[in-house]
Amino acid sequence: MKIVIINASARKNGATGKILNEFADDLSAKGDVEIASINLSDLKLNFCTGCCLCYKTGVCHIADDADMLSGLINSADCVIIGSPTYTSSIPGQLKTFIDRGHFVVEQLLKGKYTVAVVTYENAGGGDVIKALKKLFVFSGASRFDKLLVKLPLDSDPFADPHTRTKVKMKSDRLYTSITKQEPADLIIKIINYVVLRFGIKPLVLKKGEQYAAVRKLWEMRNVRI
Repeated sequence: MKIVIINASARKNGATGKILNEFADDLSAKGDVEIASINLSDLKLNFCTGCCLCYKTGVCHIADDADMLSGLINSADCVIIGSPTYTSSIPGQLKTFIDRGHFVVEQLLKGKYTVAVVTYENAGGGDVIKALKKLFVFSGASRFDKLLVKLPLDSDPFADPHTRTKVKMKSDRLYTSITKQEPADLIIKIINYVVLRFGIKPLVLKKGEQYAAVRKLWEMRNVRI
């Protein structure tokens, strides 16, 4: 079982990072789990230039770490993304990776289990959860879970013992779901079908050879519409 955990916070040892580390420790203790923990702040990620060349070739023309991370996600069974809340939204570096990560059109998360971990101090945490859920579901994920934690800046997320309990509960549930290969959540499946059938597919077919790599990736990921 392969799980990619991505920390989108610039503060690698902040509350978001500590909660993600707890997830990694709990899941690693299962014995048959391979964890890849990534801090976006450690990577070189340039802005998307909007050229759409990746839809034709399958790779980005920008030589940095974006395709490497997308490759890790592609080979994983589960993706956990942790994000703090900046002005009621996701951090800029996470948006940069989303723009570059071959997510929605290529259906990078097809059949994968996903978890959103969001921290916030005052307001807007729910908006970040919604943004990540939309990313996951529109990218083909089969199941979604979330953990939303409100706490003061620079505080210990585990000062409240309930946080550790929630992490344990969700990591256990995640492990069980993947091990038993639980089927896609019906509502998520319906949303993904509608997005593909009426949004993405017409565009890809209209673009023809300009989106040739997308069709190849769909075949590889068994994307059926």
